[in-house]
Amino acid sequence: MTTTPSAVVPTRVERLAAIRDRLGPYARPHRHHLRTAFAASALVTAAQLALPWPLTWLVALASGDGGPAAPAGLPPWWPVVALVAVGVVLGWSEYLQRLAVAKYVVRSVNDARIGILTHPQGAAPGQSGRYREPGDVLTRVVSDTARLRVGLKGVLVHVLQHGLFLLGVSVVLLTLDVWLGLVYLAGLGVAMGIALVGTDRAAAMARLRRGRESRVVSDALRAATSGQGLIARSTDRERSVAIITQVKGRTAWVVQGVLGLTACLVLTLAVHFAETGRLDIADLALVSSYLLMLHYPTMRLGRQITRLGPQLTSAERLARLAEPSRPDEAT
Repeated sequence: MTTTPSAVVPTRVERLAAIRDRLGPYARPHRHHLRTAFAASALVTAAQLALPWPLTWLVALASGDGGPAAPAGLPPWWPVVALVAVGVVLGWSEYLQRLAVAKYVVRSVNDARIGILTHPQGAAPGQSGRYREPGDVLTRVVSDTARLRVGLKGVLVHVLQHGLFLLGVSVVLLTLDVWLGLVYLAGLGVAMGIALVGTDRAAAMARLRRGRESRVVSDALRAATSGQGLIARSTDRERSVAIITQVKGRTAWVVQGVLGLTACLVLTLAVHFAETGRLDIADLALVSSYLLMLHYPTMRLGRQITRLGPQLTSAERLARLAEPSRPDEAT
């Protein structure tokens, strides 16, 4: 009795390496848009980090704590002007970031689709090599590229913007007090680990769903070309969509909960340090402002990182079409 070896499931690193090697040539000509997006994201983060500083100066002035001295030659209402300037920079840089990400994603995916369509997709039936069902190729080229083009834009925008802001807040907390920064970095690391687990689960479910869609389209094409009626076949689409949505929601809830507890701990430490004189009232106001500003980014970041799973699944399916000459490649 002989046993067949079980298929080796590639790891996350191997999947990412395959996507980089096979789809990277299509994205490489548009890397300047990605660099622009990174630069604009850094500018967005700098503007977000600068928002509480004028308010901190006003709090220190009103409390009689002294606080930082006003810049020489500026009127007393300079914080209002500073807030308006920061708001203008924030809006402009965010627009530039979204535009650069859209150009990078759309042009890279379009080039990949054109490149894949110009290559033969496997051997014909009865020939040596691997045969690809026309429905499978059609689903990957049309459906997966559309999902990747639309979904990856939002994921990259939110991950860049909110991720850099969380790191920026961590750096500010480290500057104010090492323990505040270390506590927040520890909570951020735990939250990102949970988000990666959710990403893998969402990607696995999306992989099953994409396979069902390919089989349904193949059956429909065969039925249409043979003159038969279309075959009604349940794909459990509603169930798979519901499961992916549940994974996203639960992961976002847990990530937000972990970061929320971390924020409460950081605020408790900051209050204790202010009572003991380790922090002044302006620093406490600054920490409180940042923690309030972190609510929306933490909520969005957990959901967007989980959304990255289905996008990577679509990219992986396209990457397999980008190198069709390997008959031993697993589907």
